[in-house]
Amino acid sequence: MEHSKSLHEKNEDEASSQDGKLYVNDKKGGWITFPFIIGSVMGLTLAATSWYANIVVYAMKKYNIKDISAAQFHNVSGAGVNFFPILGAILADSLFGSYTVVLVSSCVSLLGGIMFTLSSAIPSLRPPPCTSMSTCTPPSSLQYAFLYATLAISMIGFGGTRFVLGALGADQFKTPEQQRVFFNWFIFAIEASSVVGFTAVIYLQDKGKWTLSFGLSAIVNAIVIVLFLFGSRFYRLVARQGSPFISLARVLVASFRKRAHMAGGVEDEYFHGTIESKMLNGAPTSSLRFFNRAALIKGGDNHQSKLLTKSWSLCTTEEVEDLKKLIKALPIWSGGILLNTISGVAASLVVLQALKMDRSLGLHFKIPAASILVFPLLCGAIALSLLDRLVYPLWKKIVGRPLEPLKRVGIGYFLTFIGMISFALVEKKRLNLVPTNHSISALWLIWPLGFLGVSSSFYFPAELAFFYQELPKSLRSTAASLASLHMAIGYYLSSVLISLVRRSTSWLPDDINHGRLDKVFWTLAIIGAINLGYYLVCAKLYKYTHESTEKAILSENYEHN
Repeated sequence: MEHSKSLHEKNEDEASSQDGKLYVNDKKGGWITFPFIIGSVMGLTLAATSWYANIVVYAMKKYNIKDISAAQFHNVSGAGVNFFPILGAILADSLFGSYTVVLVSSCVSLLGGIMFTLSSAIPSLRPPPCTSMSTCTPPSSLQYAFLYATLAISMIGFGGTRFVLGALGADQFKTPEQQRVFFNWFIFAIEASSVVGFTAVIYLQDKGKWTLSFGLSAIVNAIVIVLFLFGSRFYRLVARQGSPFISLARVLVASFRKRAHMAGGVEDEYFHGTIESKMLNGAPTSSLRFFNRAALIKGGDNHQSKLLTKSWSLCTTEEVEDLKKLIKALPIWSGGILLNTISGVAASLVVLQALKMDRSLGLHFKIPAASILVFPLLCGAIALSLLDRLVYPLWKKIVGRPLEPLKRVGIGYFLTFIGMISFALVEKKRLNLVPTNHSISALWLIWPLGFLGVSSSFYFPAELAFFYQELPKSLRSTAASLASLHMAIGYYLSSVLISLVRRSTSWLPDDINHGRLDKVFWTLAIIGAINLGYYLVCAKLYKYTHESTEKAILSENYEHN
């Protein structure tokens, strides 16, 4: 209580320390910032969905790009919007702060929206429409360049705001409970605006009103910038304290420089930095002992001066342990690469499936092909609510302890594997009807897409909880971005995988009615099974940094809920 009072008694322009972060304008923040942050999240997501959700169809219909090549745009886009958040987080933590990164990225996103509007409105920026399959003019080099530049700018803008905006929002609250409530609303805002984008916006595009949809999205983006700026006077900001990645790099360099020294002796003296740190951390752990050399005090180490400067020859024991935590979590993190590769391939190809299926819903409505991707969002949102309010509490009541994050992630891996089998079975059923000139309903895709949605409701929140608890404190603000990074790598690999399948097999011709897309999905199922086995081994061997840490955190969550 006394500490809390002292923070509030500080001058508003002073910096204050809390939970390992240094805050400025400590009297600001709180729920008054909520509408500005959440409104910005929803608007930016909606603006980005106008191009991100339907980029495959846009490339096919407006740029005459053939089916499979157009599907690659989905993979490139997915990789970009998941790769740039990690760059945005590094820039925010190291140089500019979250506020500046979000503001600049929002302006870049607006530029991308304007360029998409121009690409659909100005005929010279795209090839002429096809008059028949044999008279389709491909885009010129200049038209390709404008399309790729537009896509790149849009990805940078959207990617730079996604998780950095979430971190900025969480910084407005001082208690873990308030931050949990904020993140629940943050995720809901993303999903709700994505559903609007995948339905209403894509409906306009399916009717051929591309310029209108892009223009409206650009206007929404501009309104977001005004809304975000209007809330500036209420935001509580985190003072920049240098990149945590620099500290990790210093441990690597210091360990290598002292590679000739042995660490682990009884009389070894380690550098802790402060007396408080020495009492909390003690000597480095015995795991990954090589890195203990970085904190080992040897002749020539003027460790007193290290209290004032960051050294590349001597690090604290806490910094050494932070690097170890990151290294030990990497195998768990790496499993998500193939998981997202599989999901990325499926998400890009399912739109092509939908284009070849009966998308009629009643007599007068036809589901836009790209809108089929709204079903994983809906299934995931429903599953997440049921898991949080019913399944997990019931599990804890029956078993006597919460379902640990790594087990929840494993269930997500298994459901993704089942989803690939479901895609293969649906595609086989569709191909069997092609010779009869009949098509099955696109609603059959709800089955496999539902598995993907439920899968994400298991592994994505649990993965974030795992990273937040197990990664070093200095990396907790970028934990979500690290999760996003393997999504980016997975999407890039999905593009590589599709190209490899096209070169080595006849399964993916330009017209999938003459291919064997079902075999592609069976291949993905096999990859998913291998990846599941790899993950289970990693999860079995992983030792939590602090015993029962995850149980304590989950128990606290359930008590508050």
